[in-house]
This record gives sequence, C-alpha cells and structure tokens, in this order.
Amino acid sequence: MTLQNTTQQLSAEQLVAHRGLQATYPENTALSVQKAIDAGALFVEVDIQLSLDKQPMVYHDISLERVSGEGALISELSCKELMALPAYEPKRLGKQFINETISSLEDIVKIILQHPQVTLFVELKEESIATFGAETMLQNVCQVLRSISDRAVLISFDYSILAIAKANAWPQVGPVLLEWSHIDSDEINAIAGDYTFVDFNIIPETENLDRLTSKLVAYEVGTPALAVTLANRGVALFETFDIATLLTTRNTHFIKCQTK
Repeated sequence: MTLQNTTQQLSAEQLVAHRGLQATYPENTALSVQKAIDAGALFVEVDIQLSLDKQPMVYHDISLERVSGEGALISELSCKELMALPAYEPKRLGKQFINETISSLEDIVKIILQHPQVTLFVELKEESIATFGAETMLQNVCQVLRSISDRAVLISFDYSILAIAKANAWPQVGPVLLEWSHIDSDEINAIAGDYTFVDFNIIPETENLDRLTSKLVAYEVGTPALAVTLANRGVALFETFDIATLLTTRNTHFIKCQTK
C-alpha cells in the first residue's frame, strides 16, 4: 500500500458564510454580507433579534455590549435608534469599522435581491422568541423576507418556531440541533427540514450520515482539511467565519492506494 498526494479545493456550493465574512469585517452587518458575496459566497447566514418596535434586526447577541459597545439590550431600543448605533466589534476589531452601523433585515434583503444566486439562512434567536413570541417573530421576519422567500431558509435552535413556519407553508426551514440525539426525534422528523445545522464536534464518529434526508450543515469549520474530512463522511455544507480563505486555499492530503 502506498500514499498518494492529492489536492482538493472547496467550492462555493459547499460553504456558508457565517454572519457574513466575519473573520475580516464586523459580523452580521451589511458590509460583512456584501464582502462575503464579493468573495464568492452562494450561501450566507445571519442572526435575527427583534427591536423594541418588533422590527427584525441583524444581530447575534441580545446585549449590545460586544458588537456595539453599548450597555443596553437590543429589545430595549427602536429600529431607528438601533440603526444609528455602530456595529463594529471594538474588542476584536478596534475602531476600524466604527462608522458601520447596525443593519436591519431589510438592509440585507436589498443586498440579496441584487444577487439572485445567493441563498440566505436566517437564524431566529431564542431570546427574541421568548420576549416577543413565536407568532410575532415569524410574522415580522417573513414579511421582510417575502421578496426572497424562495431562497430564504429559516433556521433556529427553537424547533417549535420552525414547526409553525412549516405549518404556515414557509418554503424552507432548518433546525439547529441542540444535541445529536435529536436528529431522530419525532419533533425533528415532523419539521422535515431542508437543512439540518449541527456543531461538527457533536457528530458521533460512527454515525452513518448518508442515511439523512436533509442536507447536513456543520459549524464552525475553520480549515479546508476539516471540511474535506467531513465531506467524505457525508456532510453537505460547512459554515465558516472565513469563507474568503476557504475558497482560495487548496487542501493537500494523502489517500491510501492499493498496490500489487
């Protein structure tokens, strides 16, 4: 048996830009989303929290501290007030992007409309669901997404909100697994998600992923080598903070070859 050197490059069809191009730009901003698309992204993921006036804002945390340097909750300010605040991740990026402001979901939809090849994954955050209710969250988010409904996938750790979305005929949904054992639960089977998101660290090494009917999306995948390993096991897509690097880096690895 010999080892054969082979080189493999990931394609845009395999990668999801997690919060846009977060490795280089402030996450969940119009800038980060646009830069991810400029780098070649065909799939982009953003997070949604609701403002005080129940408008969908593109933001991961319920607190404004980490990304905006403000000591308030996103649910305590109106959409207009939030859009006047910076979204610059001061501890990670300094003041380099201090002029970049918080984006509304409407801002992101305008970008996606200009790129018909791009699919948007929209994560509905549990904090806003708990504060405002699933019906309000869905109604206000889906209203903004209506113009791109054929390529906007609702995802969440909250399985029940996805069941409601599916019952109301939203085209595509995808649960984010709280734990791997849920993959075979009645709740997940009832949702019948088009995609299933999972932390790659909790996928059992002995699991046969080819049996799954939905497309498995693993996060947070930071290297081509890890992506190739997971792809060989049956993972369909990889969520990454640095899609620009993964699209331009070729992974060199070795495969075993039988010899006479």
